[in-house]
Amino acid sequence: MLISDHHRMLFVHVQKTGGVSIDRMLRGHIDDLRSVASRHATLTRILKNEPELHSYWTFGFVRNPWTRMVSWWSMIEKWNKFNGPRSGKEHGDKKLNPFWVAADSYSDFEEFIMRGPEDFKRLRTPQIDYLTTPHRRADFIGRTESFNADIRAVLARLNLPLIEPEQHNVSKHGKHQGYYNDATRTRVGEIFAKDIELFGYEF
Repeated sequence: MLISDHHRMLFVHVQKTGGVSIDRMLRGHIDDLRSVASRHATLTRILKNEPELHSYWTFGFVRNPWTRMVSWWSMIEKWNKFNGPRSGKEHGDKKLNPFWVAADSYSDFEEFIMRGPEDFKRLRTPQIDYLTTPHRRADFIGRTESFNADIRAVLARLNLPLIEPEQHNVSKHGKHQGYYNDATRTRVGEIFAKDIELFGYEF
C-alpha cells in the first residue's frame, strides 16, 4: 500500500498481483511516497486509519484466482528452498514471518489449497474485498494479465513518464492448470467466486 499526497494517489497492494513491480516503479518517480497500516491492508482499513484519503485517486490490481494461488504456492516453495527453516540456513534470533513458516508445513499444493484458506484469512479473502468498502470502490482496477497496458494507464493518469514496465518477483511455475485436480479447482472457484463473477475469470 502506497500513498502520495502530492498526486493524491492511493495504491492498494493485493498480494501476488504485481505489487512489488508497481512499488519499485512508483518509487522511482514519486518522492513523497508513504504507507499507512500494513503492506497489504484493505481499502477499508486504510480509510479507517486516514479518512482524508477517501477522495484520493485509488487503484489496485487483481489476478486470475487459480493462477494467483499457484503463484503464491510457488513463492512459498522458493522461499523455503533458499531462506526457510528447511533451507539449512542459520537464522539465530531472526524472527521469520509466521505465515511463511506455517504455509511451508503443507506437504503439497493440494494441502495448501484445501487447508490453507481455513488456516489463514489472507488465503480466503476475495481480491475485490481489498479494493472496496461499503461506500467506496477503487477508481481503477487493473489486471495482472494485462499488466503492461494497465500500468501505463496508471502512469498516464498520474502524469508520470510512460516507462517500460518491468515485472519483479515473478514466479516461474508455468501454466496453472497442471497444478489442479477437480477438488482443488472447485475449492478455489468457491472461495473466489466474487472475483470470478466480477472479472469474468475462467479456469
